[in-house]
Amino acid sequence: MQKIQTPLTTILSLLVCFGLSTTLLAEEPQATPNTATTTEPPTNTVAENNQDYVIPRPQSARIEALKSSLERRRLSHEIQNLEANGTDFLVLNKASMTDSTQGCVILLHADNEHPDWPDAIAPLRNALPEFSWCTLSMEVPDIIKRGEPIKLATQEEDAQPADSLPNQDEVFARIQATIAQARSENIEQFVLLGYKTGAGYALSFLQQNQTAGMALVLIDIEPTIGISHYDLAQKIRQVAQPTLDYAVQNQAADIQFTAWRKQAANQRTQKNGEYIQLNATPDRVNGNDSKPLLIQRVRGFLKQHTSQITQRKSLPSVNKGLFYTSP
Repeated sequence: MQKIQTPLTTILSLLVCFGLSTTLLAEEPQATPNTATTTEPPTNTVAENNQDYVIPRPQSARIEALKSSLERRRLSHEIQNLEANGTDFLVLNKASMTDSTQGCVILLHADNEHPDWPDAIAPLRNALPEFSWCTLSMEVPDIIKRGEPIKLATQEEDAQPADSLPNQDEVFARIQATIAQARSENIEQFVLLGYKTGAGYALSFLQQNQTAGMALVLIDIEPTIGISHYDLAQKIRQVAQPTLDYAVQNQAADIQFTAWRKQAANQRTQKNGEYIQLNATPDRVNGNDSKPLLIQRVRGFLKQHTSQITQRKSLPSVNKGLFYTSP
């Protein structure tokens, strides 16, 4: 007996068949006559893709942020852009605030800092001009390159002198360019002042350039890659100029490093000035705020151990007529 389909059942069957046919047709790839199937290559090659990445340059960003800060404080006139060995670098030039400029203090900041770093460089950079010194705070290239892969030392790098500092030639060239620029502005006397790793550069530069500076100031000196505490301390033996060694001496390693520097100073064969070693411990007046004490120590050292010692300001004349009447 055949089953009789109702009109509604017939319609539903037709719709189902039509739906399946449509699905099958949609799943089949539709060939385009006389057209080859091609894959477009990426628009950027490997070299081009490298240009799309932002290369991390922490020091460049740090210096640009410093410039922006100075501009906001209306101090852009202190910015100088100099060149050494084909590389531009920044120097902050703050003129003496008196009419008897003694010379310029060249300041070298610590690694991964900048020429206006607030710990020690900025207070001295801003305070010393009040005492007849201009200040030249110089950008020092980073030793530890942040954001870059660590590479092993090559044989050529191992062959460098044991007492050579990283970036030494570049830093020395920058110091010489800074001095040359200051000389063009009629500055004749210079003091080298370094903070932490910057102190190592200042010491090494004066060791190799005996007549470049009239005095040396080392603040919290610390060694860096490629040189030991002992080898860095021995450089003091060849520095004849007056030297202020101002550092914290709390830990055993600090005390040992301090003793080596004192020993090296005692073994100097040529002495054109004293070697003064002071412990940068807080005093009862300033407490933990060490900046006023730092400024006082450096200012006093420069006053007593450079040509500033001959500076004598005459007392103001008094018009007695303002105080006495004639009989």
